[in-house]
Amino acid sequence: MRAAAVAVGLLVLSGSAFADELKVGDRLAELDTAVDSSGKAFRVKATKGWKMLTFGASWCKPCAKELPAWDGIAPDYKGKVDFVAVDLDSERDAGKGFHKKLKLHNMKLVYLSPDSAVAAKYGSDHMPTTVLADPDGIIRYIRGGFEKGDVDGEVKKMKEQIAKLVK
Repeated sequence: MRAAAVAVGLLVLSGSAFADELKVGDRLAELDTAVDSSGKAFRVKATKGWKMLTFGASWCKPCAKELPAWDGIAPDYKGKVDFVAVDLDSERDAGKGFHKKLKLHNMKLVYLSPDSAVAAKYGSDHMPTTVLADPDGIIRYIRGGFEKGDVDGEVKKMKEQIAKLVK
């Protein structure tokens, strides 16, 4: 009986970790400790138009495939969608080195401390996570993970999602 009570307690606790995660229909949460590549504070609400935020880190192998894929399609949506790479490395220099190694040129590069109060809301415990939000900051699509063996397929799926949403 005690084991069952402990199991139920663990399920309740583990479920609450995901209860605060943002979902489709929620408003984007401000990135409380975020800075851009020049060290200036970055604010999501200052980003105009559609926003595509991708959360990753240098130690995330699928992130190393996903970020260049999104960077490659970003020019196709210039003026319609702002692509933002949000790095969660504990050391900002590690994130900057990661972005430099990936040769990202078409995305805004942003660095958020992984102990940020808001990082977990964006699914920072399962990366990469990509969030597409409308001009009002309402989340319209969330993509968790990236099939690194099928980059072309992942790009096709993302383009289909963007085409459905961004008019």
